[in-house]
Amino acid sequence: MRRRGDLSAPVRVIDIYHKGSSKRNLKLSSKTRTIRTDKQDYTVLVVTDRMDLSAETIALIYKYRWQIELFFRWFKCILGFKHYFSYSENGLTIQVYYALIASMLITLWTGRKPTKRTYEIFCFYFSGWVTDEELATHILFTSVSELF
Repeated sequence: MRRRGDLSAPVRVIDIYHKGSSKRNLKLSSKTRTIRTDKQDYTVLVVTDRMDLSAETIALIYKYRWQIELFFRWFKCILGFKHYFSYSENGLTIQVYYALIASMLITLWTGRKPTKRTYEIFCFYFSGWVTDEELATHILFTSVSELF
């Protein structure tokens, strides 16, 4: 367990009070314990080193953390970005825009959410490794297979 003197940067603790009508059991987990409760009103303590953000913003980030995790899973798994091309702000911005534009174009072209295989076949097509017929066969095959 860490002590206050062990921290290398200042942190702050934010109380996030949830007043809700959640019908499901709450499961709060940490490295040391898991808490289950049937209470609809509860408080979560969040420790952060982000001093530049308001407590309300931190609470919103915590509230939408699962959506953020799903976005990055989609970004890494479906679009195949396991490594960043650049670690600068401009490089990461370009890479995110590239992924979003590619995803939207695939959706417009196929009429479906992009899958990892569809994204790969489009990459191969634009690299010249796949012909027009192979691309059309893939799109048609995945459209027909979704019906069954």
